[in-house]
Amino acid sequence: MKKWLLPWFISLVALAFLSCSDKNPVSLGQEWEIYAIADQEDWQVVGPIITEALEKKLVTPLTEKEYVVTHVDPENLQDYLLMRNLLLISSLRPGSKMDKILRKALPDDAYEKIVSGEEYLFIARNQWAREQFIVILASPGIEALKASVASYPDYIYTLFDQTRNQRLREVLFFRTQGKIEKHLKKNYHWTFKIPYGYKIAREDKEKNFVQLSLLNPDRNIFIHWVDHPEKDKYHETWLLKKINWMGSYYNDAYVKEGYYYATKKKFRNYEATLLIGLWQSDTKNIGGPMQAYAFYVPEQDRYYVIYFNIFAPDRRKEPYIRELRTIVETFKAFAIKESRTS
Repeated sequence: MKKWLLPWFISLVALAFLSCSDKNPVSLGQEWEIYAIADQEDWQVVGPIITEALEKKLVTPLTEKEYVVTHVDPENLQDYLLMRNLLLISSLRPGSKMDKILRKALPDDAYEKIVSGEEYLFIARNQWAREQFIVILASPGIEALKASVASYPDYIYTLFDQTRNQRLREVLFFRTQGKIEKHLKKNYHWTFKIPYGYKIAREDKEKNFVQLSLLNPDRNIFIHWVDHPEKDKYHETWLLKKINWMGSYYNDAYVKEGYYYATKKKFRNYEATLLIGLWQSDTKNIGGPMQAYAFYVPEQDRYYVIYFNIFAPDRRKEPYIRELRTIVETFKAFAIKESRTS
């Protein structure tokens, strides 16, 4: 077997990462693909914990997973060195394939920290390819490894998800449309970062309504707001009616009772209701996933509903919902100085 060298892995606790080499090739694979390199004996024990943590399901017409985890035998590591997302897992069983790899990959002091139980998680970026993210999970013995993984499954998910979101932001906002952003700020006292290609498809000052869209596949963001709101009025039924009113401007789209769920969530430091579900159009016989945030901005005394949906037949839906959510999460409200009418 070829010797795999990682000259310097730094534990997460140190909050430091390997620097990128411009000479590295571009990483391969999709953003949602994670390749887990582990001995079969270890994977049988921790694999179910890892996949449950990472393969979170998204509400789509055909349920999709946020990530797809593929187990790879260490013998085949060379074939996956350039993949975008790698997860190296080992219980350090003497003589095992992964133990041999990690002994050569890690500095002696780092390996000893794993053996002593002081550290179990290491990360690196851009080791063999640009835009590559690698997580090492290792503990002495299968029970210790299982306990380590089981203690922080959501944290492992967060590591990959934050990295993916950062990559997306760098691409999505590499070129933004300042003219549209300033227009929204000047006329409505709120704005987003607007990526290149998105257009204002509809705006109605009297109805406090704006629609941003990008085609192929269809991506829509609808924004409606109410000034000086009656706070007790804005319940889930009202929210669904507003969503369906906005959606009617796109192929008569609506969200049906029983095809969504609502939860409470922080949105840009505002207490928000998040609604996740499916939209459909009876006139066009089409549909797709949707999400919506509803929240009150006390500085403006204004209540917002931000609803986004996609129509992407024969394509994976999750990346487009993530794209819209990333745009929506750049929302910023500004002080309203002039007089208004409700």
